[in-house]
Amino acid sequence: MWNKEAPRRGAIQIPKQKGGDKKKKMKTKTTILVGIAICTILLTSPALASAGYSKIYGNANEDDVLDMRDVTYIKLVIFGKKPATTFADANYDGKISMLDVGQTKLIILGKEKKLTLVDMADRTVTVPRPIERIVSPSLDGVRTVVQLGAADKIVGVPDRLVCENVRLPAVVRPELTELPAVGWREINVELIASLKPDVIFGSSTYADALQENTGIPVVCLWTQGSLDFRIYRLVGTVIGKEKRAEELILYASEELDKVTEVTSQIPEDEKPRVYMELYRNFITPIRYDPIELAGGINVAKDCAGVYSVQISKEQIIAWNPDIIMLQRMWTKPGNPYPKVQVEGILSDPDYQTLYAVKNRKVYHTIGHSAGWDPATGVVETFYMAKLFHPDKFRDLDMEKEGNEILERFYGAEGLYTAMAEGRRLHRWE
Repeated sequence: MWNKEAPRRGAIQIPKQKGGDKKKKMKTKTTILVGIAICTILLTSPALASAGYSKIYGNANEDDVLDMRDVTYIKLVIFGKKPATTFADANYDGKISMLDVGQTKLIILGKEKKLTLVDMADRTVTVPRPIERIVSPSLDGVRTVVQLGAADKIVGVPDRLVCENVRLPAVVRPELTELPAVGWREINVELIASLKPDVIFGSSTYADALQENTGIPVVCLWTQGSLDFRIYRLVGTVIGKEKRAEELILYASEELDKVTEVTSQIPEDEKPRVYMELYRNFITPIRYDPIELAGGINVAKDCAGVYSVQISKEQIIAWNPDIIMLQRMWTKPGNPYPKVQVEGILSDPDYQTLYAVKNRKVYHTIGHSAGWDPATGVVETFYMAKLFHPDKFRDLDMEKEGNEILERFYGAEGLYTAMAEGRRLHRWE
């Protein structure tokens, strides 16, 4: 029988210390402090914690950070001390075990060979790591990858990148226009497969079929007028650009705060009622963040629908908006865009009783004529704020602000100035 008082064979016996050995006490204390420091680093270090995108298998406690607390949570699940969660199955094998502990540690350290997450269409996708080759039939995907500083990884682009409408990714990275065009609505499956991408950024309309036919993971993206910036966290997580994603999100949030600190104090009855037309045939957004953040009221906000709704001319007249915003394409020289223009609204006999027409408050705006771009959405929030509340934003230099924001996202100067000219945005003297 094992004698508790005697050391087991092969065990190292640590001699008892006498109270006067200060050096040994200090060494023990230092060791404890170092241990605490290491634990703190594992819990909080940006290099070892995946902050931001939370729908990652391994984020066992389902907070906003994947860190050592998730490792602890998985162990507690295994021991029956905590309830199992979907994301506790870090290696996505259908059961929770010590293998999930190992996978989560690898993710924290950035050494995982694969990563399973939920995309913006609520699809569970497993992507390899690292990502070296990207194909994106989605313009949102190309745009976000460019902004995150990984344009060199793109090997296939959507047809929409090259057309009569100017796309910012093609302006700042013209070499992208020379890459194979893999489609947009109709996807060239064979071409995509031949490019051997590690991941495809696309749409839920074709994602499952494309993934099944190619064996390549497809990550779905969806933004549509929203300034919540989830797309940066998702794409950044997939391609290993989490730090850059968080930097852009923090910057954009701080910029938007400059506007909302003012507009949040404006009473509802002092906010203009705004009608915005996205495309032809009276299509208007039900939700459009820049309008609300800039201190306006979207007249279509109570309409039924997912994102936009088609209304009638009679409905616009019934709404009688204070301001009308018309999305305008940024076209290449010599390519007229047949969409209704400011001049057409101001001269239309049916609109002469509208407040917006009587007060000549009809303007072109950016919208998402080239797909929704959160970067231009931030710029547009400033633009609309100055239009909606000119007295409160009298000192705002729109040209300077717009150029600075787009330069931070795209790394090129003068983008807003060029866009303002190409899209006939309102200019202040």
